[in-house]
Amino acid sequence: MSDHIPFEIQTEIIKNLPVKSLIRFRSVSKPWKSLIDSSEFIVNYHVNHSQLQHHLLVMYVDAQKLYEWNLEDEKYLSIADDDSFPQNKFPLIAPTSVKQLGRLPIMLGTSQGLFSFYKNSLPGDGNNLMTVVIWNPTIEKSVSVVVPNVLQNHPFRTVVGFGVCPRTMDPMLVKVTYISSLEYDMTIFIPSQVEIFTLSSGAWRSSSNNMPRKSILVTRNQVNVDRFIYWLATDRIPRGDGYYLNSMILSFDMISEEFADIYLPDSLAQLGDSKLFIRKLRTSLVMLEINREVEKREYCVWRMENGAPNSFEKLFVIKAPYASLLRKIDGVLGFRKTGKPIIEVLYDTDERNALFVYEPESEQINDIGIYGAGFPYLASSYVETLLLLNH
Repeated sequence: MSDHIPFEIQTEIIKNLPVKSLIRFRSVSKPWKSLIDSSEFIVNYHVNHSQLQHHLLVMYVDAQKLYEWNLEDEKYLSIADDDSFPQNKFPLIAPTSVKQLGRLPIMLGTSQGLFSFYKNSLPGDGNNLMTVVIWNPTIEKSVSVVVPNVLQNHPFRTVVGFGVCPRTMDPMLVKVTYISSLEYDMTIFIPSQVEIFTLSSGAWRSSSNNMPRKSILVTRNQVNVDRFIYWLATDRIPRGDGYYLNSMILSFDMISEEFADIYLPDSLAQLGDSKLFIRKLRTSLVMLEINREVEKREYCVWRMENGAPNSFEKLFVIKAPYASLLRKIDGVLGFRKTGKPIIEVLYDTDERNALFVYEPESEQINDIGIYGAGFPYLASSYVETLLLLNH
């Protein structure tokens, strides 16, 4: 770019470039690198850029390694989520920090183009530690965070939520410790029930805002939608000498740092958490209701609006095509930016799993061309971002 062009105009041009171009142009000059690496540019680029590229991140184990496999057989792919879908597939190399978590790392959550994976310490090692890796696959950068005092011993349990605060674009981890035993006295004191970590501070701090009630059991099934981290949860409602359980959603506002409970319609609240999952569809929270009674399994998709019980709208039911060779639908992993579900299916003919896009209108499935060895898949939508560039 000509030295005769004022730097202010250069800046206006640079901030409209795609992420991959920005990464390359950091090598052009020191002023450009300083601009692109600045926190202000990174945050404003993500917030104001209307043309962020959408992708689907897929993790699976090679279908040829059904009975014996190692870390090298775990595959990561990025699929361009545009009109070419699913033709443009690009292999990704997981960072060393993710590989160090071991085989099949567990995805904690995804937010604003970042993914978080974790692995607990080994049982009985006395450390009570969890390692969380936050990864930006677009710029191939990751950050590891140690989560201390993770309790998994009776009667306590710890869960961790992940999200990026939309006001500050600061990645955040929220650690919640609760009483997991139904029979245990819920008047017991729980020290440091809620702790918060922000990447900008690099430190954990206790929060004065606890969960609404000690009767809430929190699952690891969580998603981030806008300013909220949501967990699928269960509330223990006293009845006589015991309890009955109601499924619900626990939310955490990353801006106000306050919790709230979201009640479900009775038809969903009375189901156990083994029949429910939460996912993100575009900018909405969705609830998946599993029907295992039918031969090939079905999933009913409910969308939440405004966090009120009467705002849950039944969108459609995901059904297996009658004449197909698939044995059953093994899971709904996520949604394309069009709103069409990405489903995992198990074939009748062998032990392979495959990914398909479900078409709600025609009730047909379209093969993505990815086949795995029957282990859990990951398929999650994300956008290109510069977050983590200056960490």
